[in-house]
Amino acid sequence: MEFAAKDLTLRTVTEADLPEVARMWDFAQGGVSPEQAREAIAGMEANHRKNRPGSIYHLCLGIFPKGSSQIIGWCGLDGTTPGKLHIFYMLAPEFRNRGYATQCAKRLLAYAFEEAGVPFVNGGCARENAASFRVMQKAGMEQVAFADNGDPLFYVDAAGWRQHGASDASDFIE
Repeated sequence: MEFAAKDLTLRTVTEADLPEVARMWDFAQGGVSPEQAREAIAGMEANHRKNRPGSIYHLCLGIFPKGSSQIIGWCGLDGTTPGKLHIFYMLAPEFRNRGYATQCAKRLLAYAFEEAGVPFVNGGCARENAASFRVMQKAGMEQVAFADNGDPLFYVDAAGWRQHGASDASDFIE
């Protein structure tokens, strides 16, 4: 699976990406071994096979700058909690504050509503993460509540996304 965004390619990773997956799988901790990376790829493939029209179990995509084989982060949709579908994105620190997370979020929501046919997507971030808060707003999500710890929770359904998020998704999607 591969999606184009303005400056990025979001795609499933394969065995050919093994060195990059090993480097970036747990990038905050300095990466993982090649064997752990191989297990991560197999786990992603198994999860992707569980996705169905109207229901996403788990979709994890590598984030690549256009024309590059370098993984700069991960994004996707996680439906492993029954009745919930969460958007996620994480970029290596040196690639933050460039609009990449917004491109990922907009492209993931376009896929979720236009192609996968899911009814809604949830989101959330740490209350001190103002950048992630803005990404969800720019993607067309609405802050609807707070978690018990004060973290903001977001939501958008297909109709709300078409009304508020889809109109400027073309700025981020090729």
